[in-house]
Amino acid sequence: MATHYIVGCGAIARNSEGRFLMVRQMGGYWRGQWIFPGGKLELGETLEQCARREFLEETYCDITIKKLVGAYVSYDPDTEFEKQVVLIYFQGNSVCGEPRAGEGVTDVRWLSLEELESLEKSGQVPHIIIQIAKDTLKIK
Repeated sequence: MATHYIVGCGAIARNSEGRFLMVRQMGGYWRGQWIFPGGKLELGETLEQCARREFLEETYCDITIKKLVGAYVSYDPDTEFEKQVVLIYFQGNSVCGEPRAGEGVTDVRWLSLEELESLEKSGQVPHIIIQIAKDTLKIK
């Protein structure tokens, strides 16, 4: 049973081909899986500041936050991680050159929705990430 809550924020960037910038987690609950850049909210930060900071730390790219995509809850009662996570994701525009793996990630890659769905089938992308990607595509 979860003993505490954590708020995490993430930022979603898409390139001119419509691919999403994804990172492969180094550790934690989603270790080895492809997710959007993001992390824990620090005291005194706004949600947008957290999303931008985490994006920069994990990809070495800055991002301009544009719109809220949504809020999601991630909870797995069968995990060693005793927490429930509230995830807040923002759509933005990446403003850098070539992204590279930064803090807490092992790889960075541009992936299409179809590639993400294929990777989900082999357990390399959490299902919630697919939902977030689809919600992002609905935003005008």
